[in-house]
Amino acid sequence: MTGIGEAAVERLESAVWPLAGGVACAFVLAAVLKDAAWQVAFGAVAVSVAGWALPASPEAGAAIGTAGWAFVTGFDVAKTGELALSGAADAGRAGALVAIGAAAGLAGLAGRRSAARRAREAAGAAEPSPAPRGSGHEPGDASGRRPRTRPAPAPPQRGDRWPARSGAAPGPAETTGEVEHA
Repeated sequence: MTGIGEAAVERLESAVWPLAGGVACAFVLAAVLKDAAWQVAFGAVAVSVAGWALPASPEAGAAIGTAGWAFVTGFDVAKTGELALSGAADAGRAGALVAIGAAAGLAGLAGRRSAARRAREAAGAAEPSPAPRGSGHEPGDASGRRPRTRPAPAPPQRGDRWPARSGAAPGPAETTGEVEHA
């Protein structure tokens, strides 16, 4: 896709399932509860909108609320399955469902950010804490930044210039304690 950033595509992909599930659930609830009082269907759809908006963005939550309003208005208020607007009452229902969806999306977003922050803090707590600044023992440069980690050196191989282990035969470059005479 040209012109759309990777983060934008990821946000769109993360909104697909909550949007599809929320709209489908609102449709089913509104259609099944069309013989009940519209307030019952409105309450059920409002709970569904909030539940499906939690894992979504606030914008997706508002879209789920909009779809929920259309279904409640068409099936439960008008009872015909057609979207028939009735004035201020429709505006109130629309505002309530859109606000519920957006608020649930915001609450979910705050929860996801909080969980990510706790995970970062937990990962940071596993590392040894650096010395306090000004103690003269800061890792890295004068700014106190941590040095980049480097891979561990490879273990010694046979024939390297390392001292012999106890009981092992000395390598070609190691001395046996004997002195050669020329």
